[in-house]
Amino acid sequence: MTIKCLAFDLDGTLLLDGSKKIDPRTFDSIQKAMAQGMHVVIASGRDKNGCKFVYEPLGLENGNHFLALVNGQVVYDFENKEYDLDDVLTAEDGVKIQKVCKEFGVEGIFQCGYDFYSYISSLNRVKKKVKNAILGEPDDYGLKDGKENRNFIDLPFEEIRLTQDINKVIMVHSPRFFEKNFEGIKVALSDYDVLLIGPDWLEIMPKHVNKASALWKICDKLGISMNEVMAFGDAQNDLKMLQQVGIGVAMGNAMDEAKYAATVVTDTNMNNGIGKVIDALLAGKEMDLRKGLL
Repeated sequence: MTIKCLAFDLDGTLLLDGSKKIDPRTFDSIQKAMAQGMHVVIASGRDKNGCKFVYEPLGLENGNHFLALVNGQVVYDFENKEYDLDDVLTAEDGVKIQKVCKEFGVEGIFQCGYDFYSYISSLNRVKKKVKNAILGEPDDYGLKDGKENRNFIDLPFEEIRLTQDINKVIMVHSPRFFEKNFEGIKVALSDYDVLLIGPDWLEIMPKHVNKASALWKICDKLGISMNEVMAFGDAQNDLKMLQQVGIGVAMGNAMDEAKYAATVVTDTNMNNGIGKVIDALLAGKEMDLRKGLL
């Protein structure tokens, strides 16, 4: 089957490290694919506003393209200007996750639309402020991203039933902490999908809500099969997407789990890894890619 849709994770995949920029070579390759009629999906843990700096330069608003937001929980259809929302976490889920945050002494950030609620002990909040002041990092981890319509709100360190739907929960701590505690957190939160996004960043999602489930919906809208999708990723929230599409591509800088899940492992995000695969695809080497050859 011919690839008709390209899906891209952002951080560590489409974006250059530490920036909001796409390698110009990668950008050109994506534009060539779009010119040949391929659909593009940005599949990210971010919300719509958080992807604007990518979809606007790519021109996704001007075609039949999509966003798979919040790890696939929200699908946005540019052509029809429609949202599709999957399952969210409830107030009861929020209380359960707060208990685990307290048990492990880790900050939990509850995303409710454009509001972020930080659940952390008073002592750890002081330690965080001191550390951030020394390192010059923002208290909100960049989640507000300078947007006036976003709020980063401190919660008291007690059981709080949030009245808004919870899209996801983020845990932030040191890489050493997650190396020691990740498996224990997964066991404590076995009713949810617990995903290591980076060495110091973990996300908790409702079960069975992921980038792959979003792509199934998008394929249905487009009238194509998942076998006609090529997806690119680097972390645990990309695994199901890489496994279920026709060609899953892991970046050279990806976690080992992503490389094992993928059909092809390409170069890194810093060295045009995506562009190299798209160029091979446009050159008629689809069968080689399906066999894991680049």
